[in-house]
Amino acid sequence: MEISQNAYVIFCGFLVWLIIAPRFSTERYSDWFLAYMAALLLSLIASAEIMMVKPVAFFFTVGGVFAFCYVLARSMVMVRLRK
Repeated sequence: MEISQNAYVIFCGFLVWLIIAPRFSTERYSDWFLAYMAALLLSLIASAEIMMVKPVAFFFTVGGVFAFCYVLARSMVMVRLRK
């Protein structure tokens, strides 16, 4: 069960969780982000429980964790130029 064998599943998980992620420009972004974070946490806990039976679900959620880190970094780093 190597990561290189499941790299495609991790990449697919990254893309799916990135599409699900809330957009910063929407109203109630904080509520949507909290729901996104809770869904990812529950998914990670649930997939860790069944990792020995079905490791694909765990690696899919690992891609979601990478997407979460990307969304978090994207929302934290904002460069604004004003005249």
